[in-house]
Amino acid sequence: MMSTKVDNEELNAISPGPEVEEFAHALDACLVPGLSVAEKRARVLDLPRKYHEIATQRLIQKKSPQDGRNDADMDVDEQEPPVTDAKQREEISQLEMEVQTWDLFRRLLPLRYCESRPRNSHLFSVQPAKETKSQTLPEFIDTDPIFTERRAVLRWLQTNASSGPDIDELVRELQQNADRGDIIAHGWLHTRSKIKLRKSMTAWPHLLERQSTNVTSSHVGSGGVPLITHLDPDAPTRQDRKLEPQDEYFERAIWLGCFEHLRRGSSLASIREWCQERTEMWRAVSMSAMLLPAEGQESPEGAPPASIALWRRMCLSLARNGGTDNYERAVYGLLSGDVQSVEKVARSWDDVLFAHYNALLRSQADTFLLGHCPPEMASSLAQSFPSSEAVQLHGDGDTVERRLIASLECQSSTMEEALEPNKALQAALIANDIDRHLYEQALIMAEHANKDRPSRLLPRPSPSNLNIARRKFFGLDQHDGIRLVAHIYVVIALLRQLDELEGEHLASSSNALWRSGQENILAGYTDFLALAKTEELIPLYCSILQPPRQYDVLSWNMIDEQDPEKRILQLKLINRVGIDVLKFTETLAKLVYDDLDHRGSSVGVTETFTILLDGSSTARYGRGIQADFLGDDEAIISPKDERMIRSLEWLLQVQAAWPEVLRMGVQVYKYFFRNKRLLAARKLMERVQFDIIWQNVTDQQTPDWSLHETVDFWAQQLNQGGIVGVRPEEVALNVRIFRELECLAKALDGLETVGSLMELSAEAPSGDRKFWTGVGDAVKVLKERMQPLLGGWLLTGTDNSDEELAALRQTYLPETILSFISGLHYAGTGLSRDNLLDCMELASVIAERNSDLAQTFVKAGRMTELVEALAACSKALAVASTEKRAISSSNKKLREMGWSRNLWAIQQ
Repeated sequence: MMSTKVDNEELNAISPGPEVEEFAHALDACLVPGLSVAEKRARVLDLPRKYHEIATQRLIQKKSPQDGRNDADMDVDEQEPPVTDAKQREEISQLEMEVQTWDLFRRLLPLRYCESRPRNSHLFSVQPAKETKSQTLPEFIDTDPIFTERRAVLRWLQTNASSGPDIDELVRELQQNADRGDIIAHGWLHTRSKIKLRKSMTAWPHLLERQSTNVTSSHVGSGGVPLITHLDPDAPTRQDRKLEPQDEYFERAIWLGCFEHLRRGSSLASIREWCQERTEMWRAVSMSAMLLPAEGQESPEGAPPASIALWRRMCLSLARNGGTDNYERAVYGLLSGDVQSVEKVARSWDDVLFAHYNALLRSQADTFLLGHCPPEMASSLAQSFPSSEAVQLHGDGDTVERRLIASLECQSSTMEEALEPNKALQAALIANDIDRHLYEQALIMAEHANKDRPSRLLPRPSPSNLNIARRKFFGLDQHDGIRLVAHIYVVIALLRQLDELEGEHLASSSNALWRSGQENILAGYTDFLALAKTEELIPLYCSILQPPRQYDVLSWNMIDEQDPEKRILQLKLINRVGIDVLKFTETLAKLVYDDLDHRGSSVGVTETFTILLDGSSTARYGRGIQADFLGDDEAIISPKDERMIRSLEWLLQVQAAWPEVLRMGVQVYKYFFRNKRLLAARKLMERVQFDIIWQNVTDQQTPDWSLHETVDFWAQQLNQGGIVGVRPEEVALNVRIFRELECLAKALDGLETVGSLMELSAEAPSGDRKFWTGVGDAVKVLKERMQPLLGGWLLTGTDNSDEELAALRQTYLPETILSFISGLHYAGTGLSRDNLLDCMELASVIAERNSDLAQTFVKAGRMTELVEALAACSKALAVASTEKRAISSSNKKLREMGWSRNLWAIQQ
């Protein structure tokens, strides 16, 4: 159907997980008929939460032991087996990223899409900061919209970090290097022992530096470096001396743990407990002035704004000028909002982004605090103590996020991760640039789809030379990624539609080109659903698209369905989701017809029509007819022709579509005959029969031919079916043309059968009655099928100035009648002279005054061939003395007309 379809081996490899249907069911619950706009909006806003739960549950199942036991069933000593399969590791990694993305989206969506946002504002714009009336820092944190959104991103980053290894596991190696066994408390054991040893050896009970002037140079550690002589926390910095190497590992482990607690947004209680276990409570106290935990709100009650502002500046001084370890400086960097000290220990894109968002939040809070300080104190703090103002560093607040995200794509330490599709999608959500990202994602998908050949489902993007970092976007073969981005688009598109229903025309940050281009994302996802054999979900997703793209995508997905029962089911599903089934089937037929190759002549037949064998007629068999000129039983028609016939079968399934079946059927027959697609014409005749159309319209099994051309009859049928916009005169004309073109297809089919039998007769035994009985049956069918062609065939269309029908009549009718005469000649000499008498009757019909058949032969320049063929039949009848094989009784009609077999018998 389209270029993205894969071969059978790849198709069998696509096995959708349960999340595909789970996502669809959650979406379906939002689109239940009868819901008010408010109810639908509430359900749509809740979709990210549901999708997050589904992805989280799937991740838990993926990580669980393969035998399906849960943690409660496992022995204490048992551990979850490590994931060693590369494919499984990749799936888990993708799932982790998906969980993170849905978590981010569910946090940001309620903040950016709220009832209080100004009318005519962009759906996902950040709400402008209001004139705050907050009197306390907690009030400011809870009410300022910019602070609230940035803190939502910070908490998301904290949650991501919390999913990493346990903090005790992270510090385990450093703890082991500290050479203190399982002892995690009591500070610097090795350095303390060294000081005690020096005092005991010299019997000195006081401070070491009071012992002698050279003690500072003689008191060295195991590595020969000067050791501290005091054990207070700032001794290494104040004295500019070292700890024992083991204690340096211990110190680094403590600061690493503190940094991880801050990075993960741990509560003050958790930090206090962790520090208390290590008898390092002073560290918890030093971090307690203004935490930004992942859950809850923690700030000292009643703390003066000036004290918190001063505390922040002291932390900044330690981050830049104090400490003995990068992690110690990073801890104070987080507490003060310093970026550089934190970036030095950052290991990922998340870490760097966290450093910046933490800095932005603390700068905002500091500005608020200074605003609530007495003016002279605020001025003194600003002048006496430098501060890190991230807001000033990043410039204009309206574009901070976009510039920050763009900078991460350029930094060597974060570039690789920033260009990963999942991270790029998360970055677009954070930077309020999701419209652009979705549009560019759609362009990449379309480019991928058109890589080998043009795609009907995802048209080639314009311009085709895209200046886009392709690595940032999912390819069509990344099915989980496409599902993720498709459902993000779904949520955004539905919210826009709901706003439009309420008359809110949002000021779009994207132009119409972007909006229409984004629909390629959903089109690409429906292609995956088709490949995954979940076609029943496709109408649901197509209902979100806007017409006409809605009908286009649905049509190209449905055209490959061959099972009539499944087509009926799909039509029910299409109707259920609110899509017009009549318009769908009409669009389907139009799209497929337009996709046919119309480069040939639009009037005349592209090739000469010839089915008679070369040579003149013989007295015994006349001229032979080509065997299998339509194609043998194993022959298949082209995919485009097959789709065209299927589209008419889809139309047949809709009760009110019968006028369109006739109209399109005429066009398709014309196309097939014009381009000599005779096998396709036969397939159409077999699968879209006029008799079936008649039964669908009238509930009569047998057509009443007298009503076919009655305009009043068709007007009545249109009125009873509630069909408007169709003229009964046009219907009556299409009925006749459709039936007559169908008759040509039937006649050619009959001629092919007779031609094949003529070829086989040379090998058939002379007494093979079964064979000749088959010949008799085939000739009988041929006679019935030829009758409509022998009087006024296609003249109605010609009278209405249809040049194409005139050309078809002129091309096909002479050759078909000549072939019919040859068939009768063959049957007359092999079966019964009645067939030769039929030739004579045909001759009289052609010879009538103003015969339309004679005019056709004259115009075609084939009157000589006709005369020779009839003369050969006449000669054969004259020499035929006896009945060859009595298959049927004498033709009563011939006798009534004055014909007799004995008339031509030569008397002995």
